[in-house]
Amino acid sequence: MIPEIKRRAVPFNPPKRAGRAVPPELWRGFFRGERLACARLITMIENDTEAIPDIRDRLIPRLKGAIRIGITGPPGVGKSTVTASLACRAVQDNHSVGILAVDPTSPFTGGAFLGDRIRMQGLGGDHKVFIRSLASREGHGGLSPSTPHAADILDAFGMDRIFIETVGVGQAELDVLTCVDLIILVLQPGTGDVIQALKAGILEAADIVLVNKADLSGTESLLESLRFVFDINACQKIKPIPQLLAGSAIRDKGMDNVYGRMEDRIRGLVQSGAHRQKKRMLMEQDIRTAIQQDLWEKFSRLTKAEKEIPAAAERMIRNRQSPYPYIRRVCSQVKILKTKERADREKGE
Repeated sequence: MIPEIKRRAVPFNPPKRAGRAVPPELWRGFFRGERLACARLITMIENDTEAIPDIRDRLIPRLKGAIRIGITGPPGVGKSTVTASLACRAVQDNHSVGILAVDPTSPFTGGAFLGDRIRMQGLGGDHKVFIRSLASREGHGGLSPSTPHAADILDAFGMDRIFIETVGVGQAELDVLTCVDLIILVLQPGTGDVIQALKAGILEAADIVLVNKADLSGTESLLESLRFVFDINACQKIKPIPQLLAGSAIRDKGMDNVYGRMEDRIRGLVQSGAHRQKKRMLMEQDIRTAIQQDLWEKFSRLTKAEKEIPAAAERMIRNRQSPYPYIRRVCSQVKILKTKERADREKGE
């Protein structure tokens, strides 16, 4: 049984978990603009999640407000080629470009093939472009869990356009929506039952829909299907209907138009204040998530919940009981108190 948590005069302060400290020379190299230091910092946030708070403490004051562009869509539609094409145009437009290409993690080795980076080799020699592949690891929404933090690193490093290419996704993998300002959904003709494949979800999240490989047969059929889907859902939209474009990244046809429309959207986001509002919403979500995690860890330590909850769940399934009486009882045993010391400190701030 979970013991009652009694009121304490002294707050419970479990020891803080310490991630591996960032060496001072790494920070110095990063702030001097050394690309190797940037790469090593991204590796740290991938491999040591407990180091993320300290790293972000240093990075956030240096963020410059880079625009983050998500490139998403089903496998095999040419996302990497589209990303490379748009990145080339951004460089020609005098932008510094970061590319985060997420590849599926191997279930056997835990690594990734990193094929996206291979397909972008032509960009690798440009000093205005920084390409980094990320293994999806335990992420199930098309991104690696470290993707938003890696984007922060590239932002603080001076990149003002950051392209985030997801793994091949379907209808529901919408992690990209939470960490970018603009989403380009890439499709291709001849992908089967279009209406079934393009149900609500990823289609509604898009700002621009690009039918890539538009030189293939079936392009017009796909475009008509998309127009139909958008028309019947137009009255339910809370956001503008996505722009519907066609082109061929590998043949470099229509991509000037795609890039121009992308930049038009970006200007609209900045001028309307939507870009700033999105950043505020993401910061709010970060705060809520961190508080939930911290409170859960303290609750778990005090109540031995990690052991008690599985046993309680098994008992409820066996006896066909609702979990809510148990939840209410456990929650009633917990009191959250603001200590006088903490209240005085917050008042001083």
